[in-house]
Amino acid sequence: MASKNSGRKQAPPGGAGTSRREALRQAQAAQAAHQRRVRMALIIVCAVAIIAVIVVVALGATGRLSPGKDEPTATNLGEQITPPHANDDGSGILSPLNTSDSAPTLVVYEDYQCPICQTYEQQLGPVFRSLAASGKIRIEYRTRIFLDRNLEQVNAANGTPESSKRAAMAAVCADEVGRFQEYHDAAYAAAPAQEGDGYPVQQLREEIAEAAGITGDDLTRFQSCVDQNQAQSFVENVEQAGMDAGVTATPTFQVNGNPVSFQGVDIKSEESVLEAIRAAA
Repeated sequence: MASKNSGRKQAPPGGAGTSRREALRQAQAAQAAHQRRVRMALIIVCAVAIIAVIVVVALGATGRLSPGKDEPTATNLGEQITPPHANDDGSGILSPLNTSDSAPTLVVYEDYQCPICQTYEQQLGPVFRSLAASGKIRIEYRTRIFLDRNLEQVNAANGTPESSKRAAMAAVCADEVGRFQEYHDAAYAAAPAQEGDGYPVQQLREEIAEAAGITGDDLTRFQSCVDQNQAQSFVENVEQAGMDAGVTATPTFQVNGNPVSFQGVDIKSEESVLEAIRAAA
C-alpha cells in the first residue's frame, strides 16, 4: 500500500539549513566588500593628504606661499596711480626735461632688460636729453615689458622675476616724487651686463633710488608705491598700447608714427641727431 506521503516532493537534503548558510555567506561577502571599499577610500584620502603636505612644504621652501615684494598679489596691490608726466592717452611718459610744446616728439620704445636699449641710452641718451632741455625735441618714453615673457625662466632661476615690469613700475613711482628722468637713467646705468640676470627688488627700491637722488620722505613714498605695485595698471596699459601699435622690437624710435634711424648718424653731434629726428617728422 502506498504511503499517504508518497506523492509529495521531498525537500533537498538539508534544504532550510543550506538557504540560511547561503544567505549568511552572501551577507559576509557583502560586508567584506564594503570593508574593502572603506579601506581603499581611507588609503586614497591619506595619499592625497600626504601629497598635499609635500606640495605645501615644497612651495614653502621656494617662498611661493608667502608673497612679498617679489610677488604682486591682491593683498599688496595698492591704489593704482597715473604718473604726473603721463601722456594724454596713458601710453607713455613724457620726459620732465621737455621745455617745448611744439617741438617734434621722439617716441622711445624700450625695455629695461634690453641690452641694446642700454647701449643706445649710454650713447644717445645724453644727446636726447640735451635736445629736450633746449626745446628742440620732446621725449616720450613708452616702456615695454615683453622681455619678461622671453626671459621668464632665466629671471625666475636668478630670483628676479618680472624684472622689466618691476623696473618700469619703479620708474613710474619715481615720477610720483619728481624723479622719473633720474631714475630712468640710473636704472639703465645699473642694468645687468648679462641678459636675464634682472633687477633684484632691493636694487630697484634702494640702490637705484639712491642713485636717482630719492631721499627722505620722498624715498618713503617711493618705496611704498613700489611695495604696493601702485603703477601696475599704468605699466600694463603702456605695454598693451605698444602691442596695439605693432611695435615688436626694442629699441624703436618714432616721430609721428614714422621710424627714426640713427644708422650712419654722428651720434656725438646734436645737429646730426636732430636732423635725423626732423627727417622723420
